[in-house]
Formats: sequence, structure tokens, C-alpha cells
Amino acid sequence: MFLLCGCGTGSQPTRLRSQDNNGGGGAAAFTFLWGRPRWNRPDMRLTYAVSPLATADHLPRDAVREAFRSALARWAEVTPLRFAEAARYEEADIRVGFYLHTADGKCDACGCVCKGGGEEALAHAHPPQDGRIHLHAARKWAVTNVAGAGGDAPPLAVDLESVAVHEIGHALGLGHSSSESSMMYRHYRGKVSLTDDDVKGVQELYGAKPPRVDLTADSKPKRVETIREIEQHIQQKKETAKKKPFFWRLVRLPLYPPCLACAVNS
Repeated sequence: MFLLCGCGTGSQPTRLRSQDNNGGGGAAAFTFLWGRPRWNRPDMRLTYAVSPLATADHLPRDAVREAFRSALARWAEVTPLRFAEAARYEEADIRVGFYLHTADGKCDACGCVCKGGGEEALAHAHPPQDGRIHLHAARKWAVTNVAGAGGDAPPLAVDLESVAVHEIGHALGLGHSSSESSMMYRHYRGKVSLTDDDVKGVQELYGAKPPRVDLTADSKPKRVETIREIEQHIQQKKETAKKKPFFWRLVRLPLYPPCLACAVNS
């Protein structure tokens, strides 16, 4: 069994309560990284990039990019966060690379040590505002259903996207969950999905995704007419008035003409 780590910070147990299936209160399983770090972006937009140099020999870089794009989309579905690939690796908020680890579990890139009980780490991530994600380059990684991956997954290969989702959770500020079904559980268990525990944890940091507003035919905003359109409308009214029968355009005469005698006497 392999470990999945958040580097450089301990996990801070949450004091929140969650509702169990029977409606009773229970301790929430999710945790935050120490100090409860988070990305403070008014527009909720984060950038990411995969290193063009720190790569795994058996994985095309485009396949890795696609796997992380899909992994980031899972978190974007439940939060207001938006992710965009950066043009330059050095300028990205979340930076992904493959690096070798020493026998004692130390990462060659950052010196982070992730090893416990004889178990070695598959990857580790740094919290906000760092955002680095380092994957063990010596592991056999599998990228499934991704264009450019090519071939079958090697035996005992680790699903890259599942690990990416977990490490992105650390890069967003989540610690490990005590729930074994959670994506943020500390041990790799193959392909898993976000659970309610994961969603509640990340939404405590960033809030829920705003509901989508679909414009219906009745709710579409009225079109504002231009000055040219108004002038054309007035001209059409004038043309319509000219086409009416002649007698409608005569000045109306009194129904009974004034008395001539009264007119003379006045």
C-alpha cells in the first residue's frame, strides 16, 4: 500500500460536525492543513502547468496534462474555483513535476520526506500559496481514457488521475480524511471519486459552486433599440399615416355650423 502526502504541513483536525445518515451529529472526517491555508483570489481563478522537463519516461506530457485537467475539473464541479493552464510553467499557481525519491523517502526536488511504517509515497503536494505537486518518477503510472497515452497500462500501475485529484486537494488546503472511502484518505486505493466528506471539506474553504442560471424565453433581457432603429420606426409611422384615406386627414368641422344671425349680432 502506498502513501499519499501533503508536504511540509501537518493536518489540523476540523472541529466541525457533520450529519450521518440517521440525522445524528458526528465528527467530520475531513481535515485542513495546518493553519487552514487557502488561495485568496477574488476571481477564484487558479492556473496550473505540467513541467516540460521533470517528466516520466513512459508517459507523454500531453497525457499528463489531460489527466490533471480532468482531475482539476472534479474540484471545479463542487466549488467556485476555475482552473486554466498557464502559458509559462514558472508562473503557474499549481506546478506539477515528476521527481525521484531517495531510499529514505526524500524528494530530490524539494527535500520533503514522505514515508511511514515502511510505506513509500507516490506523491506529495505543498499547500497554498506554494502549490507544487511532485510525483515519484520511478513509479509505473497509468493514464486511462486519455488521448496520447497509448498502449495498455503496465501491471501494478498507479492511476495518475486518482492520485492527481488527491494531491490537488492538498494543494487547495485539505488535509487527510479519516474516512477510508474519501478521496483524501492517506492511502492509495485505486480509482475513487469525491465523496460527500471531500466536498464538505473543500466547500468549507471556498464555498459551494453557485447555481447555474439558465435564461428562458421569458427571462431573456429585452433588446435595446438603437437610435437608427427608432428613427426608422418613426418614419414608418409617417408613411403609414400618408397612406390613409384623404377624408381622415381633413380638419374636422363642427357638426352644426354656427347660426348666421348670432354671428351677425356678435
